[in-house]
Parts: sequence; C-alpha cells; structure tokens
Amino acid sequence: MKSSTKNIHVGLHQSDPIFGSVVPPIYLTSTYQFPSVREGALRFAGKSKGMVYSRFTNPTVAALEARLAALEGGEMALATSSGMAAITLTFLHFLKTGDSIVAHPVLYGGTCEFLFHMAKRYGINVRSVDFQDPQKVEAAVDRTTKLIYFESPTNPLLEIIDIKKITAVAKKHKVITVFDNTFAPPPLQFPIKMGVDIVIHSLTKYIGGHSDLIGGAIIGSKKLLEPLFAHSYIFFGPTMSPFTAYLALRGLTTLEVRVKKETETAQKIVKYLKNNPKVSKVNYPGFGGVLSFEIKDGYRAGEKLANSVKVITLAVSLGGVESLIEHPASMTHSELTLEERKNSGINDGLIRISVGLEDEDDLIADLKQAFAAI
Repeated sequence: MKSSTKNIHVGLHQSDPIFGSVVPPIYLTSTYQFPSVREGALRFAGKSKGMVYSRFTNPTVAALEARLAALEGGEMALATSSGMAAITLTFLHFLKTGDSIVAHPVLYGGTCEFLFHMAKRYGINVRSVDFQDPQKVEAAVDRTTKLIYFESPTNPLLEIIDIKKITAVAKKHKVITVFDNTFAPPPLQFPIKMGVDIVIHSLTKYIGGHSDLIGGAIIGSKKLLEPLFAHSYIFFGPTMSPFTAYLALRGLTTLEVRVKKETETAQKIVKYLKNNPKVSKVNYPGFGGVLSFEIKDGYRAGEKLANSVKVITLAVSLGGVESLIEHPASMTHSELTLEERKNSGINDGLIRISVGLEDEDDLIADLKQAFAAI
C-alpha cells in the first residue's frame, strides 16, 4: 500500500474486533481483565500480546502505533506523551555515564537544551559537529559513542543533510542512528529506507496537523524498540492518552493532502521573499510547509515583523492547518546562549514560518503589510 492508503487503513480494525467501527474507538480504561492468572503472568512476561495496563499501552494507542510503524516502514512504534518525551526517553535508554553522542548543532530548541545544557548532569559527553561534512562526523566517533543524532531538514535553518552518508558512517562504527523526521514526514522522505535505525516524531506537528494535541513517537526495529519498551518506556512512564491517540489517528488520515497543499503555498511565499529587498536570505529545501528567512535589520526588525502579522498567527510549533510565525532568537531557541545560537547559524533577524492551508494570496498580502511596518 502507498502512504496515503496506510494512513487511513493500517491499525484500524484490530483495535475493535467486535464492532468493527470505521474509526478506532477511544478506550478509556486504565486496566484490563485477565482470563486467568496464567494468562496474566504471560502478558507481564511479554510472552502474550494481550493488554495489561494502560501505562504500557491501550487499544487506541496500539492502533496509532501500528499505523506509525507502517507509515515509516518500521517494525514497531512507541507513542509517547510528547515529542520531547520520545527524544529524552531514547537518549536515557541508550546512553549512560561515560557514553558520548555525536549531534548536529542545528536542532529543535528542546533537543538543543537537553544535549547542550542537561546531558552533562548524567555524565554524557555531547560532540557537536557539522553533519554536512560526514568526515567530521566520523572523526567525532570513538569507542564511547553510542548514538548519532540529527535532523534533515534542520530546525530552523532547513539545511539538508545526506542521510545515507551519515548512516554509512554509523554502520561502519556500529553506532545507532537516531533521526528526527518531524519536518519531513512520509511521503516526503523515508529515513529507515536510507539506513536510519530509529526515527523520532513530534506528533504535535504535521501528523497531528490541527494544533490540538501534544504527542511523540519512536519508530524502528523490534530488536531496538522491544528492549526500550521493556526496560525504559514502562518505567519512565511517557504514556500517551487514548484521546490523544485518537486525535493523532485522525490527523494521519489527511497528512498527505495537507503536506501537498502546504508545500505548494510555501513555494510561492519563498518566491515572494526572494524578491523582497528587506530579506537577506531564504532557507527552504524545496518541499514541505516550513521555511525561514533572515531580515537585514536584525533582532528588532524580526520582532517587529512577527508582531505585525494579522492573518498568520504569532505562535511556535508547525505543521498545523493555520500558518504560524515565530522569531527563534527570542522564542524557540532563546534558551541557547548567544554563542550557541551563533554556532548554530541562528541569527537575530531569523524568522520561521509554518505554512498552513489559508489562501496563498492572503498570506503573501499579510507578509507585505507586515514588512511595510518595519
């Protein structure tokens, strides 16, 4: 099946075998009845697939996990309470004191905060190198390296990293690759097919698609995810609620058509921005609904532009049906020091826009009047 078909049909009926509802129902139960003590023991031991307790999983959540695994071409998926829960759970499962992780410097703000400011609490060494040069990545790997972590396109500069070259380095040194695919979900790209071991998603963004849920996902092979589930997930407890899973399943059904429309509109906005004399640089990889650009007059001009929009909403996040604008230096990446932002290429005049489903002419007209206010 193609992506758009999987997004509607995978994981649908398995969650409700009795009634066969068209939409997976919300199972609001915290625990499950066992037919016998023996069966309960088998389920706790992981030798039987029946439900145990909703901190572990839930029929609605399981339906979402099945669909997410199919979406990315993985064997297994774990839904989490947020994108950051997915990221930090993965780090804390695979890394211990004395281990190192090699990461690209341009990452989601929350990931940067954890790696560059919090990881040292746990004795984890973080090596930040430019992943656009795979030789630098290889030079940073040593016997302590357990993970290689990156995004592409990157947040918020929309850089493109050669995924296959990075995964080749990782496989050569037997290091696990973890990749945040939030910015370019299928059908835009399929990281597992390019050698990535574990894919992370913030379901809050494109997959949820309506700015009304917080959720995350970890997707990969059973070899990697079954131990993560058994030894970390059920004890850290980053559980997704059944209602959130229901919303994410709903969002998945329209993912492909939303991304297509948002891409078409983003391409036209990029054309307008490239011809704008107040813009010094536009960052856009040619696909997807997220773009960023630099204003020549710096921090105050960026602030003024973001404050002056009327149709576009001043808010963080991305991938929703409404267009959003934000100023990374004062918002999503404000926790980074000036030097860290500089090293990541996040200038004071940088603006990020997530293009929604509004009419393209209305969005461009809104940007025109906002630029006139600078």
